[in-house]
Amino acid sequence: MASHGIRQAVPIGSKRGLLPVRWWIAVLLFLSYVVWYMDRTNISIAGPVMMKYFHWSAAQFGMVQSAFFIGYALTQIPGGWLADRFGGSRVILIGTLWWSVFVFLTPFGATLAMMCVIRSLMGLGEGVNAPTHTSLTARWMPKSEAGMAQAVYYIGMPVGIMITMPTTVWIIQKWGWQMSFYSFAFVGILWCMLWVWYGRDRPEEHRSVSAGELRLIKSDQDPPEVMDQPTEWKTIFTNKSVWGLSISYFFHNYLWYLYMSWLPGYLVIGRGFSLLKTGFFSTIPYLVACVTMPLGGYLSDSWTRKYGPNIGRRVPIVIGMTGCGIFLVLAAHTPDAYTAIAYISASMGFLTLNYGAFWSTPINLSSKDAGVISGAMNTSGNIAGIFAPTITGLLVTFYHNKFENAMYFGAFLALVGIVVLWTIGQVKPIVFKKDRPVSSLSAR
Repeated sequence: MASHGIRQAVPIGSKRGLLPVRWWIAVLLFLSYVVWYMDRTNISIAGPVMMKYFHWSAAQFGMVQSAFFIGYALTQIPGGWLADRFGGSRVILIGTLWWSVFVFLTPFGATLAMMCVIRSLMGLGEGVNAPTHTSLTARWMPKSEAGMAQAVYYIGMPVGIMITMPTTVWIIQKWGWQMSFYSFAFVGILWCMLWVWYGRDRPEEHRSVSAGELRLIKSDQDPPEVMDQPTEWKTIFTNKSVWGLSISYFFHNYLWYLYMSWLPGYLVIGRGFSLLKTGFFSTIPYLVACVTMPLGGYLSDSWTRKYGPNIGRRVPIVIGMTGCGIFLVLAAHTPDAYTAIAYISASMGFLTLNYGAFWSTPINLSSKDAGVISGAMNTSGNIAGIFAPTITGLLVTFYHNKFENAMYFGAFLALVGIVVLWTIGQVKPIVFKKDRPVSSLSAR
């Protein structure tokens, strides 16, 4: 049976505020994403300075960035399972504190190998975050709001990156690149204090959740006796929909990490921008993402209510991947740097339509195992995180600091992702062994 959070359940109250409590929890999880992406992306801004400091090539810096994803991929499924079975609060707190320590230790990576180890250990802590968010969503949100909730959290990614880019540039220019890691390490600790104060594993444990809000949440969720069932690992990992979702997310994430790890380097190396100019123009695609993420979540929830999850969760992803690939090719082809930024912004906007749909799909497949399934999906996605920075760095190095072929390759992978999702990534609830007699009976 699942343990219910870091505190004992408290009586349900009737307090009302500006937002329902479940959406305040969503705000906290949004802030978690802001911190998460501040701490993981400041290295991409500091990258050009670090490359000069350590005398690294683009390929070597790509290895450092890829090392993070080795650790990050390892804790996706364990983190999701721990959150499903024992509650997300403990998992998210321990993970945030762990990665904050290794953000602080990053400047102590005196050699390439040591830096790779530190970044990989940092990834272990960050790896539990996304599946824990999904597990908490399955308990805090009705299914009909899951897509929008996930989209709200994921707005924290571009917001975190937009905060990080100019802030990191300012810190580097004033105090040096090392201080950008020392200072960012403490932001995660502040978030942990907020979560201990207000966050809970389940709505029934929160004193400010009204009886009406609790009824609304529970009316569109699986019953507790289902949510507390043990994980059927074989059923999950032999399910074609889980594999289709996970593989298509690999291709989505390759594109995301292509941008996240190399956009500043592309503007500095490929387009000749200064570090200060890069800090400004790098924020524009992420500003666009702040609009398209909730739009994608809204469309996914709306179309799911109207057409069912098989259409409502997949169609926004197909639209997003198609637009992302087209505008990535246009950005690679144009000779004008500012036009390239406009195309990259459009490409990023289409790509980030996908997040609400991708991350709510595990809840449609199995609410009780949402953390495990999203962990499997994100493991696959972050294998792409291992490859994307290194492959991009190798292609850039091979083609003498030109990025065009790396961008064309990313656009090709967008097409592959669409084909995989539409052929084997159908969104149908998983039928577990204990459910089969009931399902057979109801199907007659």
